[in-house]
Amino acid sequence: MSPRRWSLTAHITDEDHRVTTMELLFDVVYVYAFIQVTSWIASEHSWRAVAEGLVVLAVLWWVWIAWTWLGNVMRADRGLPLAGFIIAMVAVFGIALTIRGIWEADGGSFAPMAFAAFYVVIRVVHGAVYLWGAREDRKLRRQIMLTTAAWLPAALLLFVGALLPPDQRLWWWAGTVALDVVATWILSVRGPGWRVQSGSHFAERFDLLVILALGESVLAVGIAAAKIDPTPELVALGLLGVLVAVALWWPYFKDVGPSLEEALEEAEPRRKADIARDSYTYLHLPLLMGIILVAAGNEEAVIALENEEASEAAALLISAGAALFAATAAVLMRLAGATWHWLAGSAAFFALGTLWLPLLDPTVAVAAAVVVLAFVGWLTPATRHREPVAVEADAHGEGAA
Repeated sequence: MSPRRWSLTAHITDEDHRVTTMELLFDVVYVYAFIQVTSWIASEHSWRAVAEGLVVLAVLWWVWIAWTWLGNVMRADRGLPLAGFIIAMVAVFGIALTIRGIWEADGGSFAPMAFAAFYVVIRVVHGAVYLWGAREDRKLRRQIMLTTAAWLPAALLLFVGALLPPDQRLWWWAGTVALDVVATWILSVRGPGWRVQSGSHFAERFDLLVILALGESVLAVGIAAAKIDPTPELVALGLLGVLVAVALWWPYFKDVGPSLEEALEEAEPRRKADIARDSYTYLHLPLLMGIILVAAGNEEAVIALENEEASEAAALLISAGAALFAATAAVLMRLAGATWHWLAGSAAFFALGTLWLPLLDPTVAVAAAVVVLAFVGWLTPATRHREPVAVEADAHGEGAA
């Protein structure tokens, strides 16, 4: 008898589980989504566009988070989870395709309605796959059902915003993000508990997404520069854009990432999900936002060069993004029990830089980001000297979150 080629079985992971190629493919779709968000912020030249871009990024984030937790418990490249990941990946790409049109489209038009519909598809498939794979784990199934009940009103807010005029859409969709953030936190702390099977898998998933975001920051500059005839100024700005990505990479992958992974790996089983929730699920979102804002600032600088005009917005975006990135990295190092002061100092520098860097050429802001972040990354030791910090869930006993 020939072996079965397809099975609905969910293959539960263990502590040695690593990232699968299906998860890598799933993440690649996010590169295009990041480019769409970055381009929207850079091209619209307004604070409202920044808020709109970050709201879309947050919606995409919570989608990615949901599938990351699922992939830690069951293999993404086998059985029903594989089918779920494929459907979700296609739907995420659908969301990315609508990003450029959702904020100017009339209420009830295709782009915002499709955005909301794709979100619902992703969430429904995720809940169904997760419940199927966890059918023998009573506590986890209850946690999944509670979370499902929480995202339903969030999805309703998306549809309401999609039906309303574009000038009202931002507030309703920001409500979706706020509801996701608050409900997920309350249910994670008060609920029966999530599971983290493999700390190394969890850390690797986030490391890979940060790498993709940094790669997108380079692509964004390259795509914008491809529309302009090469000049010495353009080439210099492009090369500095690559160095900014390196400068952002340095403190994260030399210090923050290894410290967090070590803290997660060494934590007691009952505390792993707490650390994963606080340091990864919640605090990596502002870290990602910082990278996207820096990328938008770099792209805005290229656009300003093409238009032969000064751009205060480029320097402001770069300074604000670097400040947000460094401040979040400092908090993450503090929670991991590692040295965080240099990162906090650089965050203060860039926060103050939002007041005076926009008065100078955007190239100065890019160069400052390169020098300061690289210097801080070099100075900050990756060694931990304290126990990691995380809010303890009520349902401890079986690794709850």
